[in-house]
Amino acid sequence: MATGSMVIGLMAFGLTGVTSADAASSVPYSDPNAVGYIGLCNQAGQQITSGSVSTTPFAWRAVSSEPAQPPYNNAYRTAILLAYQPQQGLAPGEWSGEGLTASARYTNPNNPMAAATSGDDSLADFIQDFSPKWDGFLELRMYLGTENAQAYSLHYPALNIQVNGNTWTAVGGGQVNCQSGTAESIESIVLPTTTTTTVPPTTTVPVRSTTTTSTSKKAVSNKPSGKVSQANANTADHPSTNNDALIVGIVLAALVVLAAAGFLLTLRKRRSSQLPSTESPSLPEKGPKP
Repeated sequence: MATGSMVIGLMAFGLTGVTSADAASSVPYSDPNAVGYIGLCNQAGQQITSGSVSTTPFAWRAVSSEPAQPPYNNAYRTAILLAYQPQQGLAPGEWSGEGLTASARYTNPNNPMAAATSGDDSLADFIQDFSPKWDGFLELRMYLGTENAQAYSLHYPALNIQVNGNTWTAVGGGQVNCQSGTAESIESIVLPTTTTTTVPPTTTVPVRSTTTTSTSKKAVSNKPSGKVSQANANTADHPSTNNDALIVGIVLAALVVLAAAGFLLTLRKRRSSQLPSTESPSLPEKGPKP
């Protein structure tokens, strides 16, 4: 009886292994730069392996199975989630792609995390720019960053997803702990709270200059996104503010000039009234005296 149970257990293990191998072999390409994998999480902190391409944001959190290496594991570590378009005949380093999130501060260097906000794109937005060309596959990557250093993109955790109609499905990968730490998008740090929403709770990682990493959202895109930053958008939406300030400045300058002119005129009249009525101010003589 024990032998039969063991056989059944081995058969179950074998079937599980075959299923996992089949999933990995179904990807028509390989990326030698990929190390480890990425797990995706919803807003409730649960790992997801499929969903709608129209969901905004695409995923609320991305978790790496690989720890961050020095110096990208220090107090000012960041992570960003990107999507790439596999193309036949091109090396993975030549694939086109762009960011799905902005850089995020995260608390656990053993599981780097990228965090999204409600202002980030859906997968459908990415597909509009870079449609899946190779059997419906897209590759997700996580790049790491830190203060005064460029994003590390030589090796990265990755996850292959396949798009079928309005649905995406993860192929390969593995389990991650969505609760192994916290992360906060830099968008939530530098933009008003009314424009973004993040997965609670927020990170306690020290925050310094937001220019510590060059991997802002869309920074790696080979195609311009055509989007305006929040700061520029606010200025473009309220051009009258600058005009009003200019008009007020002109009016104030005019008042100062008028006041100065009135003062000089009054001073001149006073000086004229102090001169004798029968005499006029002497003028310097010109030329030699006779």
